[in-house]
Parts: sequence; structure tokens; C-alpha cells
Amino acid sequence: MPPPNTQRREQLADAAIEVLAGEGARGLTHRAVDAAAGAPPGTASRYFRTREALVRGVVERVTARVVAEVDGMMVRPVGPDRLEEVLTAELHRLLTVDDSLPAALLELHLESRREPALRGPLAEATAARAGMVLRQCRAAGVDLSGQDALLLEMTTIGILFTAMTARPDDLEGLLRAAVRTALERHLPGAPGG
Repeated sequence: MPPPNTQRREQLADAAIEVLAGEGARGLTHRAVDAAAGAPPGTASRYFRTREALVRGVVERVTARVVAEVDGMMVRPVGPDRLEEVLTAELHRLLTVDDSLPAALLELHLESRREPALRGPLAEATAARAGMVLRQCRAAGVDLSGQDALLLEMTTIGILFTAMTARPDDLEGLLRAAVRTALERHLPGAPGG
């Protein structure tokens, strides 16, 4: 049997994200992932031997995709004067273009209440996303603290949850306020900035 390939693993993880976003944690099965990926039965279980491995694969893939999307937006250097605008736009895009990633992320957080083994991988993923925020801010010349980067990530999770469930009228305004709150004391001209 040939070794599993990375591209196929990512395709299955992407299909698992769609299943999780659409069906919730209880709908996430190897069989459902095979169907969503258009793969022969047993393919998902070859790449993710257990359900726990499948869920961990989703956590890793969600994080990798979010980091890649934000890094892709910030290819060109962004100055401190545009950082708030760029981060707000990316968060808004995550919620309005294809909400599968945030929906899957929220499902994973809810599932971790029932599956304590998921808490460690989710904590690592949260730290990775906060690290990405920190890296992007520092590249823009804003020396954000690790705590503020984590605060922005946690606030974003709350906004994602509210946006996907309560559908606030001013989503972009809420996102901008969260980003501004996390960044404001670090921006040029701010007290202590």
C-alpha cells in the first residue's frame, strides 16, 4: 500500500471542515467525510485512523487555512496606519465569504466541552493563531504584546460566535472595535504607543 499523501490528507480535512460546519460534531464521521470528499469508503479512516485523529486533523487544518489566508493578505508590508483596516477586512471576509472555517472552529470549541482530549489541541491552535496576529502586527511595526494578541484572538472567537448566531447589524463595526481595542495603545500617537 503506498504511503498517504499530504494533498489527499488536506482534501479530506477540508471535507471534514465542511461536514463539521454543516452537520455539527455528531455528524463528523469517517463515512460522512468520504462522501463529502467524493472518496471511496474507508479513505478517511486510512488517513485519520480514529475519530479523535480526524478531529485533531480538522483543528490543524482550520488553523493552517486561517494562518495562510491572513498571511496571504499581508504579503505586501502594511504600515501601522493600515493594520487595523487590513485585520478588520480579513476577519470580515472570514465571516462573509465562506463561513465554514469559523463555523467548524466554533463546533470544535463546543465539542471540547464534551471531549476534554480536544482542549489541548485547541489551546495549541489558539496560541498559533495569536502568534500569527503577533507576527503580522510586528511586521507592520506595531509591537503588540503576546497577551494583547491572545486577547484579540479570544475576542474574535466571541465575535464569530455572535456573528454566526445573532447576526448583528454592524458586523464590520464590531470587528473594527475589537481590533482597535487590542491595537490602540500600541499605535503611533497613542498614549504609551
